[in-house]
Amino acid sequence: MDQDVCLFSRKRMELKGIEEVESFSETEIVLQSSLGLIAVNGSGLKIGRFSAEKGELELSGTVDAFAYLDGEREEGGRRGFFGRLFR
Repeated sequence: MDQDVCLFSRKRMELKGIEEVESFSETEIVLQSSLGLIAVNGSGLKIGRFSAEKGELELSGTVDAFAYLDGEREEGGRRGFFGRLFR
């Protein structure tokens, strides 16, 4: 499946190729995509629309960072965005 990411003025993001929402909060959304885990970091983040069948997700809020992750998790839970980014 193709992977597309569109960010509009850091306030709205549309993603294609999304398979699952791993976790979400107002400051971080972690997604499973066709190309691996994606972390979106920011403030006031909200998922507006998600279609697993189409692989499309739309989110709003202030986007501060967007990164592909290697998919590794610590035992007992997930690490924060910067814990995964800076090992």
